[in-house]
Amino acid sequence: MEIFRNWRRKLGKPLLFGFYGAIGCLVASLLLGELFLSLTALPPTPLRQPQAVVLLIDASGSMDYGKLEEVKTAATKFVKRQNLSIAKTTENQDQIAVIGFGTDVHITSPLTSNLRQIEKAIESVDDGGGTRIDRGLEAGRVELSNSSLQKNLLLFTDGIAESLEKTMEEAQIIKNEGINLIAIATGDADTQFLTELTGDENKVFFANSGNFDTAFQEAEKLIYSQQLVESGESGNYPLIYGTLRIGIWTALISLGVSIALIIGQNHYLHRRLLSPQEATLGLISSLCAGFVAGSIGQLIFTPLANMGFSPIIPRLIGWGILGALVGGGMAFFVPNLKLSRGLIGGLIGGLMGAIAFLLITQYSTAIIGRLVGTTILGFFLGLMIALIEQINRKYSLIVNWNEKEKTTISLGEKPIVLGCAKNAHIYLPQSQGYYPITAKIYIENNQIIMEYDTEYAQVKGMKTLKHQLNDQDKRKLGFVTLEFHHQKTE
Repeated sequence: MEIFRNWRRKLGKPLLFGFYGAIGCLVASLLLGELFLSLTALPPTPLRQPQAVVLLIDASGSMDYGKLEEVKTAATKFVKRQNLSIAKTTENQDQIAVIGFGTDVHITSPLTSNLRQIEKAIESVDDGGGTRIDRGLEAGRVELSNSSLQKNLLLFTDGIAESLEKTMEEAQIIKNEGINLIAIATGDADTQFLTELTGDENKVFFANSGNFDTAFQEAEKLIYSQQLVESGESGNYPLIYGTLRIGIWTALISLGVSIALIIGQNHYLHRRLLSPQEATLGLISSLCAGFVAGSIGQLIFTPLANMGFSPIIPRLIGWGILGALVGGGMAFFVPNLKLSRGLIGGLIGGLMGAIAFLLITQYSTAIIGRLVGTTILGFFLGLMIALIEQINRKYSLIVNWNEKEKTTISLGEKPIVLGCAKNAHIYLPQSQGYYPITAKIYIENNQIIMEYDTEYAQVKGMKTLKHQLNDQDKRKLGFVTLEFHHQKTE
């Protein structure tokens, strides 16, 4: 405790409040906030990036006897699993084209995100004749050439290419253009040739009749396996869950800084650090303030983030609200700190802390960023609340505890209580004859008034209970010397 006594003696109230606020935020973040985030975190969610896929379906004569219908069914199931719309094309959706080939090539659907159009295109695939894989590959490459998405060409065939040389040449062009070429083989298809065609045996799947859909599923995994990204530090959070989660986390941080500032105020006044009444009021008010601020910030953040906006504005708003509410709450604990001034001081502190938080998180891990950022937030909250009180102080009471230490208290309409009561602002020992409420000091009609308790005044033989005090007047009670000051304004 000696370090805190040294702080009280050597630091002014703004810095003292700043350090208490920083400690409160750090402790709350370490012991409560990070534990809560860890327990409520969702696992990382893989996000599939939009893909452009050409379904290149062999419709040669050998695909008769039910094979073509089976591949159409498997291909339809494939497209239904993708991110497609039944209406207009959307930028964030997959795009699929359907091309059937035999002797000739038929593009039954260009690249589109329209599910119904793709389903109709698959159903209309029909050609007959030979197996001109080279022409199908060329048509697929041309179709993909104007797409800005990741490009994939999924070939399904049951035969051997009529022109091996032209097919290999076309495959090489496809690979040179960065197109992901995957093949599904069935019937008499030459899997060795298809391995050379794709350049990777893992990109060739052989399917017997009855398991075409399984082959398409394996190909689908390969298409997306290189495109998985994590949705951030943890999973995608539904709006309500995410809002509640951040609201509770902010409430815990608010609890830490609020209780710390109440303790700091009592320490500054040489009082008991935390009474049950103060703890209860601080607990309820801080949790509510933090939850409201965090929830509002998250509700603003989520839609803006989805639209691609920077997270800076919603975080500034959320932390600014948090600071304002904490500052306003301190008006109930700091004598004669007006609600409006507490709100302003807290708002400024919250904004300053938020800026520091955003800067820290850009150059550190998420956990370190939160710990350092919330600590800085707590410091600025305490600092600005005390500074605003000090700047706007018109009447003040200086309590000289000893030769080395003094405390300045703002005077106003709310009385400053002197006595041995637990809730007295300035403690006077009962052993020296002081009453629970020995005297009250307040401002009345722009005058500093010191009003003694009736019973105490009778015991001391006082005839006048209310004393009007002038600027720089002094009074000595027990071990403390009181100085009264009026900051006059022109």
